[in-house]
Amino acid sequence: MEWSTYNYLYYSKKAKAYLLYSSLSNMLVELNQDDYNTILTIKEDPNCINPNDDQFKFLIDGRFLVESNANEVNKLMLTTFNKRFNSKLLSLTIAPTRACNFSCPYCYEEDRANKSMSQQVRDGILEFVDNKYNNIDSIGVIWYGGEPTLDIKTIKYLSAELQKRVKNYTAFMVTNGFLLDKLIDHLEDLKITGFQITLDGTAETHNNTRKLKNGKGSFDKIMSNIDAFIAKHDKLNISIRMNISTNNSDQYVPLFHTLREKFGNKVSLYPAFVRDYGNGCQAGSCFEDGTQKGNFLKKLFDEHGIYTKDIYPHRASKGCMVQQMNSFVVGPEGELYKCWHHLGVPEKKVGSIFGTQTITNYSLLSDLAINGDVLLDSKCKSCILFPSCYGGCMDEKQRNQDFCIPAKSMLEDFIDIHYVSKRKIAELLDRNK
Repeated sequence: MEWSTYNYLYYSKKAKAYLLYSSLSNMLVELNQDDYNTILTIKEDPNCINPNDDQFKFLIDGRFLVESNANEVNKLMLTTFNKRFNSKLLSLTIAPTRACNFSCPYCYEEDRANKSMSQQVRDGILEFVDNKYNNIDSIGVIWYGGEPTLDIKTIKYLSAELQKRVKNYTAFMVTNGFLLDKLIDHLEDLKITGFQITLDGTAETHNNTRKLKNGKGSFDKIMSNIDAFIAKHDKLNISIRMNISTNNSDQYVPLFHTLREKFGNKVSLYPAFVRDYGNGCQAGSCFEDGTQKGNFLKKLFDEHGIYTKDIYPHRASKGCMVQQMNSFVVGPEGELYKCWHHLGVPEKKVGSIFGTQTITNYSLLSDLAINGDVLLDSKCKSCILFPSCYGGCMDEKQRNQDFCIPAKSMLEDFIDIHYVSKRKIAELLDRNK
């Protein structure tokens, strides 16, 4: 037996106790002094513990003790490869148009031609699925753009036709939310289960960056649309993304409370840190490293009691869509990419829905998928958070940007926050018994 490489043991001043965390199982255990001393002994000699003891079973089940650390890495890698080469699932991010009704200063698509999908391309997508992926069980579609709601006709047509081809069809939409009212009566037919909508703060701040092409604000209309959707579709997953720069980071807390007061827990809010995708961070200063991001998340909890999804590490599949072999971004002209950031950039095209060959640029595909692969990086595999890290954005790695999750830079702080939040919930439940 071996003490797992992915264990973290320390004394927490906040918990006033020793805490033991495993990123393999994502389990967190509070220890008293005697437990801590016992764990130290086991850590030094994992074979000292009696295999018949309940403690041994607990440590095995929690994956604090493993047969072999090398084997655990291999199992993680095998699981990842199985998912990357899943031949039964096709994931398509479809951009029916690259046009947009907004003029956001940080948009990485702003200099790309506004193309819309023709009937030839719509039918080409269906032929592409029929000819290349006739053995799949599931299709997952993300509607993307540009702004996808500018082309409802394409969304309706392809949704209906793709559902005829598989038993399992799911859809999600990334949208600015301004024209969502066009979809409110069609969700069941479109099988859209959720939306990602961006708000850059409360009304005044949001309207300064996410303006319509005519210069008018969009906040009130978006909020009204969300309200209408929740009233009619109470199980809908609505995720609000706030693009965070140093210029607007103080707006996260007011936006959180605005959404909570209006919608309760029916929408979720998460921070997305603005990165430099080549346009010089026009919206303001970017959050470019994990420590800066971590400090922002920590401050949200310490000063405002706001717990975000990136606080506590969680088990994650390794690799983004770049490394999923049956995953593509489909542009409005039928061109294929492997990354959302590449949409509309000719030199980043890896293939096309038309023709006998899906992939026409294997050199680009192999570079995108392999360069920076976390599974091939010995430093990543030795990191305590390797099981809890998806490996980072491959596109950001290509541009030598920091890609580590915020928890790496301040793991103890984040575990403490998770512990405190869970303890508060437990105390509340006890009081309500």
